[in-house]
Amino acid sequence: MKKVLKFGGTSVGSAENMKKVASIVLDQKSKVVVLSAMSGTTDALVALNAALSEGRGILEEKLSELEGKYRRCTGELLSDSKEADTLIGDTFAFIRKTAARYSGDKSAKAIVAQGEKMTSAIFAMYLKECGHKAALIDITEAMRTDESGAVDTAFLASKLREILSQSDGDTLFVTQGFICRDSNGDISNLGRGGSDYSAALIGAATGADEVQIWTDIDGMHNNDPRYVEGTYPIRHMSFNEAAELAYFGAKILHPSTIQPCREHDIAVKLKNTLDPAAEGTTITATGDSSKKYHAVAAKDDITVVRICSARMLLAYGFLRRVFEIFEKYRTPIDMITTSEVAVSLTIDDNTYVEAIVEELSALGNASYERGNSIICVVGKIEHDTPGLVADILDSIREIPVKMVSYGASSRSVAMLINSKDKITALRRLNDHLFVNR
Repeated sequence: MKKVLKFGGTSVGSAENMKKVASIVLDQKSKVVVLSAMSGTTDALVALNAALSEGRGILEEKLSELEGKYRRCTGELLSDSKEADTLIGDTFAFIRKTAARYSGDKSAKAIVAQGEKMTSAIFAMYLKECGHKAALIDITEAMRTDESGAVDTAFLASKLREILSQSDGDTLFVTQGFICRDSNGDISNLGRGGSDYSAALIGAATGADEVQIWTDIDGMHNNDPRYVEGTYPIRHMSFNEAAELAYFGAKILHPSTIQPCREHDIAVKLKNTLDPAAEGTTITATGDSSKKYHAVAAKDDITVVRICSARMLLAYGFLRRVFEIFEKYRTPIDMITTSEVAVSLTIDDNTYVEAIVEELSALGNASYERGNSIICVVGKIEHDTPGLVADILDSIREIPVKMVSYGASSRSVAMLINSKDKITALRRLNDHLFVNR
């Protein structure tokens, strides 16, 4: 079985953890390993970029602290760390040089990419020191996006086939998640959490049978364990259910991860680096149809936009004009409800909300309200089964619900509430849908 394994920042956050990852990789007989940057790296480099963009200069203390973390790791991981020390020195020299001539987004993305590059190189060094055949792939030579930001999957597959064909079957390939090149050939990335997506794309490009996402939690849980006691991992779920949960707030999986695997029928496994023997969650086309409700997730920082206009009444083309405004500002819509004379919709990107509302005002009375959360219940919620939506809403009957989205999918019901009510809603839904059943 061909497997692509991806490990998050916590999984490779120390020398001890890297040794565990190496053991897992060899045990799973993986062909390709995709790594995030060591935990804390991306946040530190993003903070550096923020300081530079605000004109505050290089955060030398923080940068030196991060460099020290990498040097301590290689000192504990490798018996001979000379090569790694040179790599770390060169990398942080590049970061400081780029920071000194900072030029905005292009510089920022080049700086942030260094965490994945260092981590993957150090891990490959460790595998070689342990006597294993390992080759480092610079994924920026294969992963590139077009002008719209979409990954060129044909180019990725072609390049990876070329690279993999140059080594024998015993070679373990180590590469980076998250980073890529844009249509201009500059270093870019797939966004926060994009390492999962990278692994899925690499899995599809290399003809993998399985993509494993390794984190510090035992699979996808039926509710958010940060706020709800007694949650449990879901052992088997469908691509559609996993996609809904990931999109609506389940932090363990990047929302874009599912699509390449669904298209190529590649199983996805969510596993725990700290407990490799745990079963985790397996995601396939069929899932587990025996349960009515599978899980609950929440998505924060939601803004609701409302447009009220008598011109909607019996008019065609009104919604098209509304959508064109959101398209102009490249702002995706999460939920939408309509009546004869009003539209309410939600967004999770407030970058252009004021400009959007100003343009919507030409169509009618437009307003927006921040501080909301979307609560999503995922399961076998068939349209012809009576009482399901009523059952869900009954568990949060004391909480004001501003919007309900149901019908587009037979796998979910989504509700918009005030963020201050989120934790209460998650706990009530957990008790009603899972504990007391």
